[in-house]
Amino acid sequence: MARCTTTLVFVVGLLIMTGCSMTQSIPEPESPGAELYLKKCTQCHGLPAPQRHTAEQWDHLLVMMQSFMDKKNLAFPEDEKKLIKDYLHRNAR
Repeated sequence: MARCTTTLVFVVGLLIMTGCSMTQSIPEPESPGAELYLKKCTQCHGLPAPQRHTAEQWDHLLVMMQSFMDKKNLAFPEDEKKLIKDYLHRNAR
């Protein structure tokens, strides 16, 4: 019984550590742009890495996201959109 408990504790601990290490890291994580990107862009979906797209692709996606956010009555003011856009442009592929 003690061996089973020890094994269970080990497996649960391993799962917790693995889950924590799988957290996605993004460039400039403490910058205002990154923090706003994380806050705004995870309201509806997972966070894509900024390097996933070119700056031009991000421009197109931001227009699409503005439309989706408008339909869901989620605020996305121009100053926030500019901060996120600048962040994505700096870190695009």
